[in-house]
Amino acid sequence: MKIMKKLPPLFLVILTLFAFASIADAKGKKKKESPKPMATVIASVSADSITITENNAPKTYAITQFTEILFRGQRSTLAALQPGMAVSITLGSDSTKAARVNASDPPASRPTK
Repeated sequence: MKIMKKLPPLFLVILTLFAFASIADAKGKKKKESPKPMATVIASVSADSITITENNAPKTYAITQFTEILFRGQRSTLAALQPGMAVSITLGSDSTKAARVNASDPPASRPTK
């Protein structure tokens, strides 16, 4: 019978210790900053290729006579595209050739902290 009377206070002590441990653990962890999205931009343009930077990695795609070039949603030419412009590339059946290049104004720069 004595064990039964001591069990509830012992249970409360253990429960309290777990509660304090979880609070201390939560305070000790710093909130992770979410990764900042990187814009895909044009790095360079030549007569037959375009190099983009995506996640800080350069990628080069061939431009053919069949590649559709768009700037701000309107048909354009490869000569109108400039380094620094935001871009999305649509690939065709050959992953080394761009089927469509859709460029827009350079991404807005973010203020640094």
